[in-house]
Amino acid sequence: MGSIESLRSYVEGYPDGGRIPRHAHDWDQLALIAESAAIVETDDVYVVHPLFRGLWIPAGVQHSIYSPRRFYLHTLYFEPGSLRTDTHPQVLSLDNLARELILFLCTAPRPSQRGARHAHALALLEEVLPEARPESFSLPRPRHERARQLADYFASRPDDGRSVEIVAAEIGGASLRTFERLFAEETGLSLAAWRRHSRLLTSLSLLAEGRSVGDVAHAVGYESAAAFSTAFKQCFGVSPSTYS
Repeated sequence: MGSIESLRSYVEGYPDGGRIPRHAHDWDQLALIAESAAIVETDDVYVVHPLFRGLWIPAGVQHSIYSPRRFYLHTLYFEPGSLRTDTHPQVLSLDNLARELILFLCTAPRPSQRGARHAHALALLEEVLPEARPESFSLPRPRHERARQLADYFASRPDDGRSVEIVAAEIGGASLRTFERLFAEETGLSLAAWRRHSRLLTSLSLLAEGRSVGDVAHAVGYESAAAFSTAFKQCFGVSPSTYS
């Protein structure tokens, strides 16, 4: 476990939103985001970082972060592999105690500012963090060239309401059966499930921009706000108004 003297922490604001360029860290990163949600992109996965959820990024993972609105990152760094063994970025379900511990530790970025209370807070956080459950705010990207081409199209055009069979034939240049096999093998999801989850992940960033639930519903391919709200709550456990 880490010592309070070696703990790395910071709070950084991005008042105009925008993109943090592609980079990697030498240590495992734990971050909370405030003010707005953000999108984290790697070669293998898309991750939406919702408000006040924990984002775990393992050391060495190349990633970029984007939000269209102002956001703040409260970040702690731990020695690689000392607390969790995840190999991909994960959104973690943190209780109120864990969130407050992170925020408290981030108020003292310099070792000279820390005392016994910070040491106790770090010890408690290191006890609860390995038990934090990953949440479904990420979506794997297929590696097969045609499957990735289709996935990227679905991610960039969530409003396309045509059937997956029509889009697969036009964009991917292969049969629906072929894409069903590739997506199942490379993402663990059916093609329809991947597309649905992609739409709902996209809706999080649109809601974070302040757009209405009805507007977002149509922007991600749903015919009504009611149908969108039902699908959103089934996926994330809360209503879309939580993020607007």
